[in-house]
Amino acid sequence: MRRGTDDAGLAYRVVAAIAATTALLLALAASVAAQDAPPDPDPPAPLNPLPITPACPDTSGSGGAIDQNGGAVIGTCWGSSAAGPSRAVSSELVWQWYGCDQWRSFSPGSTVSAVIPNGELLIEDIVARGLDPTVTYVWHTVECTHVQQGAAADGSDIVEVWGWGFLVIGTTPPVDPTVLRDVAAARINPDPPTPASAPMWSEIPAVVHLPTWLWITDDWVPIEEQESQGFVTVVVQARPVETVWDMGDGGSVTCPNGPGVAWSPGLDDSQTYCSYTFESSGAALQGNVTLRWTFRWWLNGNDMGDFGDFTRVSAIGFDVAEIQAIETN
Repeated sequence: MRRGTDDAGLAYRVVAAIAATTALLLALAASVAAQDAPPDPDPPAPLNPLPITPACPDTSGSGGAIDQNGGAVIGTCWGSSAAGPSRAVSSELVWQWYGCDQWRSFSPGSTVSAVIPNGELLIEDIVARGLDPTVTYVWHTVECTHVQQGAAADGSDIVEVWGWGFLVIGTTPPVDPTVLRDVAAARINPDPPTPASAPMWSEIPAVVHLPTWLWITDDWVPIEEQESQGFVTVVVQARPVETVWDMGDGGSVTCPNGPGVAWSPGLDDSQTYCSYTFESSGAALQGNVTLRWTFRWWLNGNDMGDFGDFTRVSAIGFDVAEIQAIETN
């Protein structure tokens, strides 16, 4: 059973957004032009969201916090693929990180006085901005407190406080969808096949020059697993493809597209597509049956094709006898 999205175009855009993320983050690293005046802090000005680049503090969790006395942020910073160490940074760098320098240059005593989360971005917002859909993003309102020490006529400080727009912060590291694919695939671990034959290989000898029917008793059905991060969901399917029987006498037979036909009284030899005929007798012939599986995967409902296969093997052994006959008139 396939899992898809309601909007095939949306799924396509999600795939495209992954490829665009690196270029976007490089563009965002460029400096932002200074504005003439800070926005009205109540309510926040409707500025375009400015996503912070990955080398920034995450103050939304994992012990991240703003030092209200100095403006320094102690938080978990992450790179392109993994969590990095917690670290303390200067108030000036925090001022720049959170975009307060769009309106006022940093001066001693100035702080990022609040970074307030306002909920997660929806998939439509993520796709529209070309962001990586494997990342969880949270809207934040930023409050900047700018201090000009001793600048007032009476020698007191001039303090301006403003909240600006909405800031988008990624709260989880991005992930390559193929990593999700491989995680899901690793959970698929079917048992080795259960072989059967007529005559039954473990009980009655096969007979020279007569077909031996071969099949496995396992269900011939696909197995599925899925893995998600952010708005990206990967479904992996493993499906059985063929059985290969090594008969122990140097010969083998490949039986595709099914488990084989179980023999029952009254069936004709033409009714099986999986059989083998021994040409000489032998005792305790050691062979095996190999069941081959192939992987296929879907990214947000888009069929991404096959990406590998694996096998499961069970041992078998045959005794092969001859039937003596006397020819008469």
